[in-house]
Amino acid sequence: MNEQVPFGLSSANWTSAARRVSMAALKPGHDLMRRLPSLAALRTFECAARHAHFGRAAAELCVTDSAVSHQIRQLEEQLGVSLFVREGRQIRPTLAAGRLMQSLQQAFELIGDACDELRDPSSLAVLRLAVTAELAQKWLMSRLTDFYARYPHITLHLYEQPIDATAPGEDIDLAITYGTGPVDSTAYFVRPLPALQFFPVCSPGLFNLGTLKTPRDLARHCLLHDDQDGKTWTAWLTSHAGDLRPDRQLYFAHAGLALEAAAQGQGVAMGDNLTAQEDLLNGRLVRPFTSSMTALGQYALVCERVRLERPAVAQMLEWFNDQLID
Repeated sequence: MNEQVPFGLSSANWTSAARRVSMAALKPGHDLMRRLPSLAALRTFECAARHAHFGRAAAELCVTDSAVSHQIRQLEEQLGVSLFVREGRQIRPTLAAGRLMQSLQQAFELIGDACDELRDPSSLAVLRLAVTAELAQKWLMSRLTDFYARYPHITLHLYEQPIDATAPGEDIDLAITYGTGPVDSTAYFVRPLPALQFFPVCSPGLFNLGTLKTPRDLARHCLLHDDQDGKTWTAWLTSHAGDLRPDRQLYFAHAGLALEAAAQGQGVAMGDNLTAQEDLLNGRLVRPFTSSMTALGQYALVCERVRLERPAVAQMLEWFNDQLID
């Protein structure tokens, strides 16, 4: 299941493509139930593997520890493999168990969605989207009016995506992540956003003072950081200003805050072609220098492949594609 689902399909085609992926293993005439072990044992296994602990699984399932152990032994006998490495009172899922847990979680998600739809057909129009704070503040918010004009039937729940998280949380339908490492393409659909170029930005008022003619002039200004280790500014200065070390520096939790401080004339921030785009277009920020650098990290749209079947997810992906093309 390493194929990439084509981006930009209609919502109907998204649903069709996702259904073909999720049902590819089922052939006409196959007796699915004959191939499955005990469903109760599978549910118990998923819980135990997720917690890596029989006791916590028993508490969640409201059964005894011995009942969990019995179900796991039954499943291991049915499958003919060991699912856990037992280290004293601790357990650790084997590699095979990890793969089984992932598949079961996707299957349970499908079953849950189907049951939710029976209870309330409008439930599939609810979308839980997690976005990094800076991208939500400086890119997404101004575009939501357009999204609701196109998809008024979707109820959107926005959450903050931690900057160091490479995949969506358990209850998140779609996330915009930031990172440098790959995400498992067998379990997740990944659509990279445009490569980031970063560069200094400041307010028009600060620029018009005429004190920012070359990168070395930054020594006389306060640098506004969007990280706590200063790596972004250090990389740019190393390439464009040698060993320059400004006297004044201010650190923020994320780029949205640093860019806002720059727009208010507090100093010079590091912007990029996504988060600084609108402030540059409307004149709240300007680029004092033309030099830029390619960022090591990249934003990406990420969702579990099993969720591509949901129309709301497909429509959000379509909408993002149109926004990025524009």
